[in-house]
Amino acid sequence: MLPLHVTPESEFIFGDIRKTLKQPRFTGFFDLVIADPPFGLKFDKSSHEYGAEDYILYDDEFKGTEYEEFTHQWASVVYESLKDNGSFYLVSGWTRLREILNAVARIPFHLINHVIWAYSWGVYAKRKYVTSHYHILFLVKDKKNYTFKPQYVNPNTKRKGNPYERDVWFWPEYNRGNDPHRIKGHPCQLPIVLLEKMIKISTNEGDWIGDAFSGSAGCALAALNLNRNVASFEINPEYKNVMEKKLALGDHSTE
Repeated sequence: MLPLHVTPESEFIFGDIRKTLKQPRFTGFFDLVIADPPFGLKFDKSSHEYGAEDYILYDDEFKGTEYEEFTHQWASVVYESLKDNGSFYLVSGWTRLREILNAVARIPFHLINHVIWAYSWGVYAKRKYVTSHYHILFLVKDKKNYTFKPQYVNPNTKRKGNPYERDVWFWPEYNRGNDPHRIKGHPCQLPIVLLEKMIKISTNEGDWIGDAFSGSAGCALAALNLNRNVASFEINPEYKNVMEKKLALGDHSTE
């Protein structure tokens, strides 16, 4: 455990995660990896919600079986980068969930939970249900040996204050569009409160976290807030300035 007066380490690594995370120094290195991978959908400036000059858009389209194979490739590297007792949270929308589940099933991960993050805002739809949730797969290398520290306590139950965790997460004050830590530059940013929940449950102070598909470095901010070390992996170096601005927010822990 890091003493509270020691500043945790952080590092940006730019390039294709299938190569950068495969470096020998990261083999069996991380206690936890959190990944919010590409959606695998086509976006353009006219259709994207944040298609303004203040945001750097990305090429996110995969065709046919490309997405499943892409997922299998990078998730396999994540598996090798984890310690024997390491954990992995994979965040996804519903549109590519089938390919993701198929891909991770080909890797020796153990799927412990399929968590739903529900939020109060979604893209307006007239002829179908408004999408207002994300899927979060909780995977581990060893189903008998991994960090799991429940945080929630319900004083009204007969469990007499024993902490536990439910597999549906909801914060009425937070959604994909109103996170107070959101900054201009990257069109897809997960709330820090969501990332901190994963980190608090599945790591200890001083642990190393892999921030895959870092984007705006929200995971890195959450990790540093909680005194964890973090290495952020991002393919697009144009986001470096955005990442630095995010981390410059300093300690805004939601505790």
